[in-house]
This record gives sequence, structure tokens and C-alpha cells, in this order.
Amino acid sequence: MSLPTPLINRTRAEAVMAEFGVSALVLADSTNIYQATGFWPQTLVMGHLGSSVAVVPADRSKPVTLITAQFLHYFFDLDDVPPGSPLQILLYTAPDQDGENAMPPTFFRSAQDGAVDSYERATRATTEAQLAAHPAFPSATLALGAVLADLDGAIATDGEVATALLGTGEIYRSASPLLRRIRMIKSTHEIALMRIAAQQNCEAATVAIRSVGPGDRYVDLQNAFFAETGRRGGRPVFMSTDYSSYRQRKGVITEGRAFSIDAVASYAGYHGDYGRTIIVGQPDPALLRAVDAAVLCNETVSAALAPGLRFSDIMRIGREAIAKAGHDIATPSSPHSVGLFHTDEGFKNDGAYFVKDDPLIEENMVLSIDCPMLQTDMGGSVHLEDLWLVTATGCEPLNDTSNPYYRL
Repeated sequence: MSLPTPLINRTRAEAVMAEFGVSALVLADSTNIYQATGFWPQTLVMGHLGSSVAVVPADRSKPVTLITAQFLHYFFDLDDVPPGSPLQILLYTAPDQDGENAMPPTFFRSAQDGAVDSYERATRATTEAQLAAHPAFPSATLALGAVLADLDGAIATDGEVATALLGTGEIYRSASPLLRRIRMIKSTHEIALMRIAAQQNCEAATVAIRSVGPGDRYVDLQNAFFAETGRRGGRPVFMSTDYSSYRQRKGVITEGRAFSIDAVASYAGYHGDYGRTIIVGQPDPALLRAVDAAVLCNETVSAALAPGLRFSDIMRIGREAIAKAGHDIATPSSPHSVGLFHTDEGFKNDGAYFVKDDPLIEENMVLSIDCPMLQTDMGGSVHLEDLWLVTATGCEPLNDTSNPYYRL
């Protein structure tokens, strides 16, 4: 058993919270708790809202706090927290009859004359050790109050559940724009997970592509991708194929028609994003020219991608490259940040809904550069997309880039 550990980039979080004048984030959404603590709260996904909550102080010298029910700590086999850990765990049970003290902890009862279950005893021992260091609170609200008692400044919450848990009736600022800003710069833990997610997503898509041929349906390809993702321990999100109009009206892999895919799956909550063109039989010459343009665009922008540029610079570089080569084809050549979501970047003016911003590219961003060719009447569709980790001096691919397109 390994202790959950914060995945969030604390250095980045401290800077963003300082900019917004926030002393702590109080998070009750399952994805936010997972990023903050490394603990995936299954009960929240089941609908038990408020059963766990995380607190991320702006001061990165203070630990992130996971507040969860004592029985959940025991049931989900969480470790005790060693001194100096970047995470502390506070448990609650329920209030006693007077409502002032916590009820005793709850464990499974032992069967009469049964054999001792050593695994159950291990998780019970870690829970008991946790309670010995930090006695249980009567409620999550009281535990939350204890954590925030010595913090000065505004609190940012991720929704009405976190605000209700605070229980003061005050209005808190939204944590959403802060979290989107923080997520764009990945921590070491997040980069490690992104490497696995990107490569597994690419592998699952590649195996799926090579499993089909003329006469098979796009849904067969999608199902193969989903199955291959599951075999690798990931979770499928979607595989988009060709133009929607062809997919919905026929959706059959056809000799002489090329089609594009956009494959997205997650691993441990972090996403891969992989786009390719699949050429079936002899393609139309116009389509081959579009494939050449996509490859040129992708190669040019990956060679240029580095800290100091903006998203708009990458778009311009890609478009100028294909125009200079004589291709009269439109393409977005557009970056987007990928991580806990397919698109996890900040919105323009830190708004509540998506409007594309033009952020500065920084080290430890993970970016996709979308290079679909927005052209029709060429016997199919063309797309090319990889995931890139921005380094101090440039970028590196997180998935295999050796096949810019496939032939069936």
C-alpha cells in the first residue's frame, strides 16, 4: 500500500493563489480532490456529495489536507501519514448524542471462530494509527474549520458543496479559474502520468487501426480502441472518426476513402490525445497533398514549440509553413492544454465558460497541436495530432510519432 500524495503543482498553485489573493482552495469535486491529494473519492462518484473534501493552502510549506470519513479511510485502505508528508489526513465519524464529540470509529465485526484476516487488520491498523495522531472530528465541517482557523485571506471553493461544508453563510470566490490556471503547468507526478496516458492511448489506437479493414464499420474500430484501452488499464473517452456526416450516414471503411481518427483515453485520470489519417487503398491525389500539408505543419510547429511563445504564434507558424509550401488548405494548427481533461486550460479573462485564450507557453505544459486539414472533396478526411511536453529549451513528444499516417 502506498500513501496518496498530492499531484497538484504546489509551486504553480502558490503563485496563482497569490495573484488572486486567496489563502486556500477548498475542494469537494472528485477530480479536484484527486489532483489535490492523489486520493480518488469513489463515494463522491457514487453520489455521496461532501463525504470527502480537500484543502490546498497557498503556502506550499503547509501540507494539503484530505478530510474524509473514518470508515472510508479504513474501507479504502489508506495509509497512515508519516511526519513531514506533503499530505495530512483528518478523519471524522459522526457527532455523539450531545453533538459535541465524535462517535467511536467503525470497523467490520469479526466472525465467531473465524480465521484472522491479515489484510483487514492491516488497514484497521493504519486507521487506528491515524486516529491516535489526530482524533476524529464529529463532522467534516468541524475538521474543515480546524484546518482553516489559522489562515488569513479569501477562500476559494469549487462549488456549492464545498461552500456548504464551510457552513458560515459567507460568499466565497470560485476556485475554477484558479484550478484551470494551475493545471496548465504540470507537476513531476502529473508529467509521469501523462507519459503513460499518452503512450498507452497511442498504442491502443494503433492496435485498433491495424485490426480493421475494408468492410468493417467505424464502430468496430471504436470498440477495438475501447477494448485495447481497457487491456492497458486505461479508460476510453472517445474515438472520433472521419466527418460526422459520413460516419452517421454510412460509417463503413471503404476502399479508396481515407479517414481520420481522434482518439482520447485516460490513465489514472490523465488524458492522451492522438490524431491520425488512415489511408485505405489508393487515395485521391488531393488527399495525399493534404496529408503532406498536415505532416509539414506538425513537424514545423513541433520544431518551434518552446517557452516564450504564445498559442497564437504556434497557429501562425503552422499556417505559414503550409502556405509557403504552396498548399492552399485551411488548418487551425491550434494548441490546447491536456491533462485531467481533454482541454484543461484557462479561459479568456478567467471566465466561467470556455472562450479560447492566448496564454504564454511555459515549461512543463503538455500541449496538443491540432492539425486537421479543413478541406473536402478529396476522398476522405485528414488529421494529425500528438502530445508534446514543453521543456526548458523546446519540447519532446509523449507518444510515438513514427507513424504520421497509416495505410490499410
